[in-house]
Amino acid sequence: MPEKNSSKMPDLPDRAEQDLEITTRDDQASFPSLLDASRISRRNGGRLRLIDTGRFSVFELEWLAEAGADIYTSDAGRPKKEELDLLAKACARGNAVIAYFHHGDLTGDAADVPTSWAFLKEIARRGIDLHLSSREKARDFTELGGLAEVCRRAGTRLVYYHHGPFEPALGILAQAGGWIHLSAENLDGDAGTDLLEETARDAAAARSGVVIHLEKGLPVETLRNLLRSGAFLIFKTPPEDRRSRIRAVEERARKKKLDRRSYYLHTTFLP
Repeated sequence: MPEKNSSKMPDLPDRAEQDLEITTRDDQASFPSLLDASRISRRNGGRLRLIDTGRFSVFELEWLAEAGADIYTSDAGRPKKEELDLLAKACARGNAVIAYFHHGDLTGDAADVPTSWAFLKEIARRGIDLHLSSREKARDFTELGGLAEVCRRAGTRLVYYHHGPFEPALGILAQAGGWIHLSAENLDGDAGTDLLEETARDAAAARSGVVIHLEKGLPVETLRNLLRSGAFLIFKTPPEDRRSRIRAVEERARKKKLDRRSYYLHTTFLP
């Protein structure tokens, strides 16, 4: 039987010879093609980022991780702690990243239950970066702060995507070393931006960061203050006038690069 969907991307190893960064899902190429591309990318100083939907066995993913592929998985595709533990060890051997996005509820208490905060703490200690969003499920800031502390001690990361109005309790997460993504659309005037600057300073002091997605314009002085506070700014639409003062701020913001572990695959929208 022919490999499912293998015709979608027959030239993945060739792409790895040309592109420094490739992102693909596990159903878009065969295992041998992914393995070759992982090795080529690593040899050329690039990265292959594989989105794990559960198609491959954990043993196949171990091979890919050891070859240098970064593994991006989730509670939907890979909920078993034993498998995540094996993948974390393989990624450590391959100097690769493993990131886990938890989409569902967090209600249980036991460390072996995938819907518990204790479970997330356990896999963070094993070397896995964690990503959480409040788009569908509200998240407890005290629990997030405790999880961020665990990640900081383990050398992993907690990245949180905040939806809705800015909340002062985000400072708990920032002080604990969590990464925070949020939209400027939800800032409430000067008071909101003042608190955001304080949160950004707290995060910078904890060696993490606040990432602000700018779908709407903010006063140029506010943008400058946010940059000075240590925030990262992502402009969704560039200023029309290339000579504008905001354009100069945008150019400064673009020079402040986010490393690949501070977001899940891309920064084009808030997941």
